[in-house]
Amino acid sequence: MIYKNLIKPVLFKLDAESVHNFTINFGNKLSNYSIARNFIKRLYCYENDKLNLRLFNIGFKNPLGLAAGFDKNALLTNLIPYFGFGFMEIGSVTNLPCPGNPKPRLFRLPKDKALVVNYGLYNSGAKKVYNNLKNKEFLIPIGISIAKTNLPNILNEKAIQDYCNSFKLLNKIGDYITINISCPNSESGTTFCEDSLALNNLLKNIRKINEDKLIFLKISPDINKEQLNNIIKLSKKYNIKALIVSNLSKKRNKLKLKTSKEILNEYSKGGISGLPIKEISNNLIKQVYKLSKGKICIVGCGGIFNANDAYEKLKLGSSLLQLITGMIYEGPQIIKKINKGLVKLIEKDKFKDIKEVIGYKNI
Repeated sequence: MIYKNLIKPVLFKLDAESVHNFTINFGNKLSNYSIARNFIKRLYCYENDKLNLRLFNIGFKNPLGLAAGFDKNALLTNLIPYFGFGFMEIGSVTNLPCPGNPKPRLFRLPKDKALVVNYGLYNSGAKKVYNNLKNKEFLIPIGISIAKTNLPNILNEKAIQDYCNSFKLLNKIGDYITINISCPNSESGTTFCEDSLALNNLLKNIRKINEDKLIFLKISPDINKEQLNNIIKLSKKYNIKALIVSNLSKKRNKLKLKTSKEILNEYSKGGISGLPIKEISNNLIKQVYKLSKGKICIVGCGGIFNANDAYEKLKLGSSLLQLITGMIYEGPQIIKKINKGLVKLIEKDKFKDIKEVIGYKNI
């Protein structure tokens, strides 16, 4: 209640990107002090054996992860575990440093509980992120999201090589690598989600570098059934272990409020995150689970604001979950609330643990 009633009203009067940068820098400094980390843990951590999962021989204390897009440059890996997340994903990281799109490039749509994100893959580059992570030990599973450097001359074979350069540098760090094939804010305007031949070439070259690395794909919520089928086929062919469903959406039709549409008329570019894509994400999770016959792990992402939202994605077939926008609107206590709420829902429905929930609605 303190965050929503006192802190959030102040923060939401300030520029969204400035608030985000301050949060990252302050969190980075705070992570150096054990007294601060332990205080945060007492406030926000909640553990229950019914939430424990073991996937890909990795232990997750709970299914709720921090999505890529928050800690772009791997500055908070010492702090995020103390907020109660079960895992976290860094990035998206590109081979070369990216200044990103011109500012302003991050906007709130409060009445729709949404964000408009038009960063254009702003990050410090793979080498810097590698140096930030190379000697660290992690308290929770860590994923690194990689994407194509956002420059107009990096296309086709150059784009594949760009991904491969990042993968070569980063594949020995963390528990998994996510290949972000769906950023809606890149120069080319198209993604590997839409071009199965290009995706095949990308995954073939990635697997030449490392046959065994655990790889996830982050897909767009705006793809059609044929594109999704192609992604699933290629995922099986190249031993892709999970699909993150999903990235930002370019679609505006789920925005209900006039104020949101006025903001988007002024700032037309960018992808939508948050509550408006919850239904889109859920429908895609349902499709992936059925088309893959439950054999490809799903990481549900998009529109998670409470335990019921999280539970629905699990029942539809997600094994893991990710969020950012919900935390921005509800505050850091959201992780504890969701995890406690999940346990109550599991017990109410008389499941033994979270593993019995996954895909229950799609059986």
